[in-house]
Amino acid sequence: MASLKPGLKIGPSLAVSAAFAATDYMAHFADALAGLPEGFPEALDGPMAWTGAQFTQPSDYVYTLSNSDLQETENALWYFKALGLDGDFISRDNFPLPNLGLQLNKICRDVHHGKGFGLIRGLNPQKYSTEDLALLYLGIQSYIANRHGRQDRKGNMLVHIVADNSSKLKAGHHRHSTTSITFHNEEAGDIISWFTRSAAAVGGKCIIASAYTIYNVLAESRPDLIDTLARCDWPFA
Repeated sequence: MASLKPGLKIGPSLAVSAAFAATDYMAHFADALAGLPEGFPEALDGPMAWTGAQFTQPSDYVYTLSNSDLQETENALWYFKALGLDGDFISRDNFPLPNLGLQLNKICRDVHHGKGFGLIRGLNPQKYSTEDLALLYLGIQSYIANRHGRQDRKGNMLVHIVADNSSKLKAGHHRHSTTSITFHNEEAGDIISWFTRSAAAVGGKCIIASAYTIYNVLAESRPDLIDTLARCDWPFA
């Protein structure tokens, strides 16, 4: 969730507008399209139903760690390391952030009950060892979500997103590919987070979209697709 360089793109809202415009074009196909699955709402509302145009300033979603915040995270790091515990056991109870924790609680509420995302900046990856960086990341994110999801069939809880063309399989995987990736959901858990240690020389932008808004567009224009997506027999990688 922390990064030194800007890279988050929200939207694109034009795609939403285009999809709604397509609704009129598809109106005469309405009778041929399946309706929404039983029990599914006609539309979703609330703060999670947004478009990129709503966020005009980085301050709308970015929190930058202050010097006192950084000192507090380092104090928490040394406190946790003194306990001799593995990183799997890190939590807000043993990674104390008495002041920063209050701000992280706000971000937590916004992620779970608000717009659904946030961005924390300010950690310097060059200052810490790989192990300490991982502990800082786990400690901060423990204030946002309190469980870790398995990332793959091997049981890895943390995975690295790096360019790797050593094989055709790896080059084609979204974790290692240097080509653009289509929009997708992360199946590892309810909350997904990234820690950016370094930025790509070219590209590397992270683009997010509101699942609520996507649902509303599909419910309006292609409810048959929601019926397909609602099926329980989807394969997972």
